[in-house]
Amino acid sequence: MLEALPARAFGVALPGAARAACSVGVSQDLEALRDAWTALEARAGGGVFQSYAWCRAWEDAARRAGCRQTPRIVTVHQDGHLVLLWPLAIRRLGPLRVLRSFGEPATQNADALVAPGAERAEWLAAAWRGVRAMRDVDAVLLRGVREDAAIAPLVATRGRFATRETEAPFCDFRSEGARRRSGRTRNALQRNLRHLAEAGPVMFEVVAPEGRAGAMAEALRLKHAWLRRTGRFSAGYAHPANAAFLRGVAECPNALILRLTVGGETAAIEAGLIHQGTYASLVQAYEARHAAFGPGRLLFRHMVDHAADLGIAVLDFLAPASRHKSEWASGAVRVRDYAVPLRLRGWMLLAYVRHLRPRAKAWRERVGAALKGFGRRPRGEAHARGAGLVETGPGERSG
Repeated sequence: MLEALPARAFGVALPGAARAACSVGVSQDLEALRDAWTALEARAGGGVFQSYAWCRAWEDAARRAGCRQTPRIVTVHQDGHLVLLWPLAIRRLGPLRVLRSFGEPATQNADALVAPGAERAEWLAAAWRGVRAMRDVDAVLLRGVREDAAIAPLVATRGRFATRETEAPFCDFRSEGARRRSGRTRNALQRNLRHLAEAGPVMFEVVAPEGRAGAMAEALRLKHAWLRRTGRFSAGYAHPANAAFLRGVAECPNALILRLTVGGETAAIEAGLIHQGTYASLVQAYEARHAAFGPGRLLFRHMVDHAADLGIAVLDFLAPASRHKSEWASGAVRVRDYAVPLRLRGWMLLAYVRHLRPRAKAWRERVGAALKGFGRRPRGEAHARGAGLVETGPGERSG
């Protein structure tokens, strides 16, 4: 049920003419909002992580996995028209009730869909007051707020609650020089290609729709094997709904999965979604025995060379930045995480995110590395890591 509240209930400063016509709503029913939500997507031009299809796919996967979540979809209407939609959900973190982006940890960027208009600042302020009015929420955790996000002006004033800053590299093929690479990079990739060819014919393929679910399952198998070998932990890949969700994503009409094979066997897989011309890279995985020859880098080069044929105008590598992403980038966007207390005990979240969680993650990975042992890695991967060539998932955000 949509709970419509007047903007003045939150003390939002709106122009006199707009005050009576603007209302804030909070809903737990995604289906009830579907038509207005998808219509706003077309007007607002937001990212894939705020789309109705993405959020609904996550809700279905989480329900099947038995994961509890409480949707809190914040909406703002102006003159009866939906002008803002912010997909959020409440999740427990110990004793705390934390408001987070809907679909976390799969969702990589925190943002809202906001229609174009002179009143955008007022609509955002109204939405935030709606968030603050949720008496059962202790804190807000926003991970991956890009500097070009619709909500960036809203959270920028709360800089003291920023907990992490990084960059999201991207390659914009609409700009000149997007495909230019140094001679050193081109030569290295050609050498890698020749080395791979010694093991069998090398093929690049776009996986057909009927094969995408199987390819995604294979990518997840390779990714989990990499996590075990390296002793690393990823909250996203460990989530019980993640595998089913990504298999569902693979079957979406706008899914794109590329595969590099050597001698008929998979060497690397790249999977993501194309949304309004932007490709979001979600999963990259490779076969360990080919790691020394950078199969993932070769797959990226193939994407760059054939971007127009694939329908990609912008290739978004997502945060955090890393060497293997930046070598293909034509630019980067600053990205921040925020932990904003709303109640007194919400300050516990800020302390946890800033201090306890990084230490716990570092300790867990040290223990994992010690148990697995670097000497147990396949020889090719150990050699590649020493050369700085081992790749991680483009959209992977661990911890």
